[in-house]
Amino acid sequence: MSFAIIRMQKFKAPDVKGMQIHNYREKESRTNPDIDEGRTQLNYDLLNDSRIDFKQVIQSEIDERYTGNKVIRKDAVMLCEFVVTSDKDFFDRLDPDQEKRFFEESLSFLRERYGKENILYGIIHKDEKTPHMHVGMIPITTDGRLAAKQFFGKRTELQQLQDKFHEHVMEKGFSLERGVSSDRKHITTQRLKAMTVKEEIKKLEQEKTEIDSRLNDLKESLDKVKSVDGIEVKERGGLMRPKTVEVGLEDFEDIRLLARASETLRDENKSLKIKNEKLQRDKDAVSLERELLKSENSDLKKDKEELQKENDFLKRTLEKVKEFYKEKIPEFAIVAGYIKASILDKAKEKLLKKYFDKDEIEGAQKFVAKKQKQMEKEKLEKQQTRSRDRGMER
Repeated sequence: MSFAIIRMQKFKAPDVKGMQIHNYREKESRTNPDIDEGRTQLNYDLLNDSRIDFKQVIQSEIDERYTGNKVIRKDAVMLCEFVVTSDKDFFDRLDPDQEKRFFEESLSFLRERYGKENILYGIIHKDEKTPHMHVGMIPITTDGRLAAKQFFGKRTELQQLQDKFHEHVMEKGFSLERGVSSDRKHITTQRLKAMTVKEEIKKLEQEKTEIDSRLNDLKESLDKVKSVDGIEVKERGGLMRPKTVEVGLEDFEDIRLLARASETLRDENKSLKIKNEKLQRDKDAVSLERELLKSENSDLKKDKEELQKENDFLKRTLEKVKEFYKEKIPEFAIVAGYIKASILDKAKEKLLKKYFDKDEIEGAQKFVAKKQKQMEKEKLEKQQTRSRDRGMER
């Protein structure tokens, strides 16, 4: 069964030009041997009739829609790019119109989920071993902020993305299994290539098995055949008519079998070439997996370092805030409890004790009491309104 694969990767300003070069094949790739330059003219963009300048279009969107008061940070995420694909078997089953419809429906899903105005391109690559689509998104929120975290900050978002994307393509008539989500950077491309290599190895093994089977059948037959020197040959003709030779029917069948054997030598040679190619593919697959593990390990280290820095910063900040307000406002813990309760209530979470320190519980209770009073007040106002309405009806 084939899988519905969708992945997302974030890019900062310095990386945007590189994505444009890759997507439009502006330079010859030395790192991606899968690109067949003879098929590059088959690539197309579902949203743009001609090539766009990624950096220029992104800046234009920011100039028009960004409403933040702060200057955008240099390390801000400027582009989020999705890759949509499946395996070769899936695309082999589709005709060109069905393949295009699969990508159109996938693009429609992303535009609906993340905002049509945020989707910049939907470029389909047909010049690699497996067709796939790159979809570019600028992460501008509905209130005008450039904030990738607003879209993808929650760890559950990428999991939900996989779930909803799978449901969408299934509803549109494409029979696929749900893909496996991954929010690691620089991993999925290598993983997909490793999967492609493994698919090719499997096909090569099947072809080798078929050839080996034919060779074994033939070898069993050859064991029963006389040598060429042992076949009795009688000459006929001469003088007035061309010379011919006559052999027994059994000997003739043996000659035919020997002729077939010579032909199968070519198959055997092909089988050896397949074995050699398989060994090379195995080597490539191992190399890709090794690079994959190195990349994962590197990303894990970076994530750990970033999380540690954030944790240390938050701890220092919290301690400073506590020290500052300890002198200024003795009831700081009560205020903190009130604010926590307010945030949890907005998030529609239960106000459980585990969320509050001992000194913060009083603040949470004050919030609950105020909310109950507000609800009672609103209830009373509704009752009074209904009473007035009845009076007017009379």
